[in-house]
Amino acid sequence: MNTHASSLKKMKRALSTGLGALAVTFVLSGNALAEDEVSQGRAFLEKQEFTQAAATFAKGFDAGNGEAGFYLARMVELGVGFPADTNKARILYLASAEKGSASALNRLGLMHLRGENVRQDYVAAAELICKSADLGNQEGQFNCAGLELDGTGLKQDPAAALNNYKKAALTGHVGAKNMLAVMTRQGTGTPANAEHAFKLFEEIGAYGNPVALFNLGEMLESGEGTAADPVKAHLYFNLANERGHPSAGTALETITAEMSKEQIEEAQTLARDWKPASNEQNSQ
Repeated sequence: MNTHASSLKKMKRALSTGLGALAVTFVLSGNALAEDEVSQGRAFLEKQEFTQAAATFAKGFDAGNGEAGFYLARMVELGVGFPADTNKARILYLASAEKGSASALNRLGLMHLRGENVRQDYVAAAELICKSADLGNQEGQFNCAGLELDGTGLKQDPAAALNNYKKAALTGHVGAKNMLAVMTRQGTGTPANAEHAFKLFEEIGAYGNPVALFNLGEMLESGEGTAADPVKAHLYFNLANERGHPSAGTALETITAEMSKEQIEEAQTLARDWKPASNEQNSQ
């Protein structure tokens, strides 16, 4: 704790310099800040008002809000409003985690997972990330599920992975929704159900998500979980390819070679007229 406090004092001087006359203080205790102040800081970030954002996050962190500290650390790590400094950011993440930030726990875990200026340690990574998941952090749930699925840093457990993907999916995590569909299609951690998987991919694909679109193309091409339909398969491969899916171009070329001129024209007309539903997060 004393080491952290000393380092934070040094950071205070460095960050205050980066913010001009703005005074930034860091303490390891204090009352929790209302969540709307974190939202205010994020609003400043979106408007690229970095000094105001940092001041708001610093005030929240000073008052004991770990999530405010996480956002301030993220600014320092990425060099937003400050010179980028991973070491200073990590100290802030540690302090923010001590104040209860699940986001900071997840980020610290990722640092250990990748060996980002810290010891690469899968066990430590899994402990931090899955603790973040237990606290309800969406990214932590998604990342912990991946570790549980692969058996990285902890015992391989597909059923536990499926459960964490479900939790993240319920709060709108697109990657988690796709993984639920993939695992349901493959029968990983749950009985295989191609029909249900197809419906899940349809829900995600409606928003233009390339992974879901590609899977829809594959299933429609082979008649897996739905009736085979080369025209619709071409449509979805075409849309996935347009959105950068790495395997969609080859799939599109292959199915095109097997279709009649009339089928290709129909598929291209469908693609031309296709519009995604208005939910931007699902297109990522």
